[in-house]
Amino acid sequence: MNADPVDWIFSVGNPFILPPDVLARVRQGAFNYQDGPLPRYAGAHSMSWRLAQETDYAIGWYRINDGVNRGELVVERQVSISPTDTALTLNLKCHEAAVEGFRELLAGLTNGELHAGSQEPVDGSVSPRRRRPDAAGCLRWNRSAQDLSRITRALDYGPYHSNPLCLPKVHLGDDVVAVRRLKVSAGRYGLPAGSLVEIHRSNWRVATGTEDVDVWFGSSDGLTLNARTLARQSGLNVGDRLPILSDEEA
Repeated sequence: MNADPVDWIFSVGNPFILPPDVLARVRQGAFNYQDGPLPRYAGAHSMSWRLAQETDYAIGWYRINDGVNRGELVVERQVSISPTDTALTLNLKCHEAAVEGFRELLAGLTNGELHAGSQEPVDGSVSPRRRRPDAAGCLRWNRSAQDLSRITRALDYGPYHSNPLCLPKVHLGDDVVAVRRLKVSAGRYGLPAGSLVEIHRSNWRVATGTEDVDVWFGSSDGLTLNARTLARQSGLNVGDRLPILSDEEA
């Protein structure tokens, strides 16, 4: 770029802030893709934090000025969060919306019909890269089954790359084991939260603050664990209660 300035820069999946001397060599403009609505949800891993709390999301293309993600919004696409979405599936939805939005951005630049809008000042949250989930992802069984499902799905990045945020875990006293999947069951046996309701080869059924949940486990290398073997190695039987972390322990 020192020898040959460019017309446009499109910053996609770029962890670095473009310095002023780079932006000064752009003849026409620079744009940034953000996988979240700004300024409401800025920072790292915004999809996981929102998936654990909300049902609506959005992605946007922004004009880059001299600030960080503070330029005009030029394209926005709404993305719905379904009750079964994981961090992986929501990420794929956002990628699809981003491709559609990029086509609209290019068409607007080509036709000179790009309509920009400023970011409205709203109360938002910035998630620093070092932020981690409550209790390092350990499930707290006195919470609702829906809450446990949301946090587990929000930390499910699929088998294609390493988890950049945190693994959901079950606390077993002196150890933890990674949770591969959690599903809210249709009923409730009425046992106290944390009780082992059923033990199967593939999963445990555990009582929560509301409905029971079925839990599948995984090893550190991504393989599925035999849940019956895990219970035997941990000295657990049907009716036993798993530890529930206090706020201080969390």
